[in-house]
Amino acid sequence: MCTISGIITKGLGEGGHFMSMPHYQREIKKKLGFDAYPGTLNLKIGEDRENLFKPAEAIAITGYKSGGKTFWGASCYKAKIKNIRGAIIIPEINKNPENIIEFIAPVHAKSALKVKEGDKIEIEMAKLK
Repeated sequence: MCTISGIITKGLGEGGHFMSMPHYQREIKKKLGFDAYPGTLNLKIGEDRENLFKPAEAIAITGYKSGGKTFWGASCYKAKIKNIRGAIIIPEINKNPENIIEFIAPVHAKSALKVKEGDKIEIEMAKLK
C-alpha cells in the first residue's frame, strides 16, 4: 500500500453537484463498486497531484453531453481512509489548486471519520507503479 498524507481543507462546493448527477452516479457504481455520497472530502497534500498519480493506472469515469453542454470525465484511484473504502477522483477539468485531491466514498467521510477542516489524515491506496 502507498500512503498519502494530507490536511482536510474546504473545497469549492462543486463536488456535491457533480456526485449527484445520475450519469456520474452510474459510472462510479459500475466502475468503483459503490454509490458515492454526493460530496467530496478535500485534502491538501505536500506535492502536486499530477506528479503523484502519473505512474498509476487510473479508472476512467467517462464524461457526457447533455443539452448542448459537455460534462467532462475524471480519473479515479481506489483508496481508503481508515475503514472507509472509496477513491481519489481527479476531474479532467479541475479548478482546484494542484496540491488538492478529492476523496469520494459511499458515506459522508468527514462525519464518519469524525474529522474537521485542518485535521491531518492519511489515505491508503494500491501501490503506485
